[in-house]
Amino acid sequence: MPPRLVVTADNHLNRYHAKMGVERLETRRRWLRRAFRNAVDGAIARKADFFLQCGDLFDTVDPRNAERSFVAGCLADLRDAGVTALAVGGNHDSPRQRHEHGGFHAADLYARLGGLRFFSTSEQIESDVFERHGVRLAIGGVCWDAASSYGQDPLAGKPFSDPPEGRPDWKVLMTHSSIEGHTFPGAFEPVIARDTIARLDADVLLIGHVHARTHFELGGTHVLVPGATERMHFEEFGHDPGFLVVDLLEPARGGRPGRLHHEWVTHSAQPRCRIKVTGLELTPQPYGLRPPGQDPNDVLIERVEQRRDPDCLTTLQLEGRLPREVYSALDLVKVQEAGAAVSFFFEMDTTLLELENELGESSARGIRLSQLEELHESARLLRDAAVSEDERRLFTLGLDRVLTHYQLGDSPV
Repeated sequence: MPPRLVVTADNHLNRYHAKMGVERLETRRRWLRRAFRNAVDGAIARKADFFLQCGDLFDTVDPRNAERSFVAGCLADLRDAGVTALAVGGNHDSPRQRHEHGGFHAADLYARLGGLRFFSTSEQIESDVFERHGVRLAIGGVCWDAASSYGQDPLAGKPFSDPPEGRPDWKVLMTHSSIEGHTFPGAFEPVIARDTIARLDADVLLIGHVHARTHFELGGTHVLVPGATERMHFEEFGHDPGFLVVDLLEPARGGRPGRLHHEWVTHSAQPRCRIKVTGLELTPQPYGLRPPGQDPNDVLIERVEQRRDPDCLTTLQLEGRLPREVYSALDLVKVQEAGAAVSFFFEMDTTLLELENELGESSARGIRLSQLEELHESARLLRDAAVSEDERRLFTLGLDRVLTHYQLGDSPV
């Protein structure tokens, strides 16, 4: 039997949603835990030799005790089944500065207790040597480098050195980064260049970070991205989430790359849907499609009702050009309440809606919110991007301070 790896990444346990109520948030986090547990159970059921986690196990550097305890139980089950667990830190769960949590990752706790081999440095490639089924493997890792920036290559100048006893049959490297040709759209962040991969002395490169999975071979190196275990955003990838199973069949010989077999094991994500309604559908006839006498709010509520699903995370997206008087007639609070009643989570997106004046002219900037709405929206975006509860509390406190000045008639600084 060849050595078998089960590979996962981007589990984002403990993920926070600013607008989600406490009970729904806990349910959503159960979906995330269940997805990670699928990978753990898959490794045990398939009698894997190694369980490799390629970063962003947690969504924050300070996960709740519920998630910490859950992962401890998973690692204990893997250990009891004879599966060796190894991991690297990702951009979400790695401290961004040395003084943040003392520079320690949440996963360091499991490493110190012997339940996990955790590669915590970003400065060099660390590795351990194992023997399974008569095959020698060196498994190495490089953590996410919080100090790196756009234009830098996280693997450049970092050799994957052989152990003192010589090159093993397989060299497997784990890391967390974007790859040239496989990145998040519009992301300005470090990227591993294809030339770097081609020069890398590794038989297998396993990479977390980008949530869509992929596989290719470059310079004798098999590059595999396992993808996320849950869908974190709408339409972020066109496949079901899951994990990766890799069998290392034949080591490299005589300049020929090593031969392996990989399989994607998928499961269903929590349902998500996007309901698109155009300004034309809300505009009354004869200039639009809305029948005479029908309220535009009823159009929206009817569309939402058609997609009723108590498990679904739903977004109602309004787009296109809309007369200003029609927009003024919309009761978005009423629509929000109707959507929340038939969905697990419901929100509206008006960023693609353009308002027309009485001459049919629209602004390319779209809907102009009130100052109060803009303050709340800006604070929400900052909170959603925060990586710790302390940062979220800071943004909430900042909003409260600004609103206090605003309500007193002062100009916020």
